[in-house]
Amino acid sequence: MSLDGVLWGLYVQSNQSVPVASAALGGCILIGLAASALIVDDFDVSVVQRKEMFVPIYNRLGFLGDGEIRLIVAKEFVDLFRSGSIKKMTVSYAVPLVVLLGMAWLVDFAEAPIPINLLSYAPFLGFFGFNFYSWLTILDSPEFMNGLPLRVPQLIRAKVIVYFLATSWISLIFIVLMAWQLDEWPSLPTSIIVMFANSIYIVALTAFLMGLRPNKAIFDASIMIWFWIGTVLPLLGLFLLSFTQGDVSLYGNWWERASQDGLAATATMYDQSMVEQGYKGMLVISVGLLFASALLWKLMDRRWGKAEFSN
Repeated sequence: MSLDGVLWGLYVQSNQSVPVASAALGGCILIGLAASALIVDDFDVSVVQRKEMFVPIYNRLGFLGDGEIRLIVAKEFVDLFRSGSIKKMTVSYAVPLVVLLGMAWLVDFAEAPIPINLLSYAPFLGFFGFNFYSWLTILDSPEFMNGLPLRVPQLIRAKVIVYFLATSWISLIFIVLMAWQLDEWPSLPTSIIVMFANSIYIVALTAFLMGLRPNKAIFDASIMIWFWIGTVLPLLGLFLLSFTQGDVSLYGNWWERASQDGLAATATMYDQSMVEQGYKGMLVISVGLLFASALLWKLMDRRWGKAEFSN
């Protein structure tokens, strides 16, 4: 298959072809129309009966101790399975990861002069936790808990734990698949550390800043500014440091080489000292993110201790 047949956008930019651009735009419109036609206009409420779930789930969470957190986490998992949302949420979390996996395959297939490797993808695997946490907060109204001997920080912490238990295995599978696709097994251990550190940090930051109302908080500029600063800076640092893992002479004059040679752009210099510094830098940032997550976990009581249960 010709590369132009796969990368229509690249073909349009290279040849300034209006017919191909029109065809690609028309294809996008057709896909959108087909997707909208598949939406079922059905508002019937179905009643689903399930067997006892709380006790079996509670017994499997022995590693959480015997406190309130274990009870709330078990209750959250019961809600997930009872409502059937666990399947939808798992798919919604996995789809962006499939897209990243497809990008990894496409970059490798096209042999494009793009300085991206396994460590470049690892931070973004953890970033998608924001969507999953948002789903967890809208499953059911927590207002009935205002009459229970519980506090908002306890529920927030429980939802963060549910997020990690429900998604960590998915992220691990995808990072292993990416290592296999890119043939970068030596980078896998570091990538796993970077991925989990970033995943824990992103959700801890989301929970700290937005509490039980992330879907409303995204419209609050004062919150989103801090969220943007807290996510973009570490992600950018990890992403740029990942460029040190490989053919570093290509990165120094990437634009010049790509402009002259296109997809055939190459370089040959490999700087071992820069590779080691990059690895150390990424590990330092990852450890820093874990410490930041622990700090946010501790400060949860101060920020949300007097809040009421509401989403």
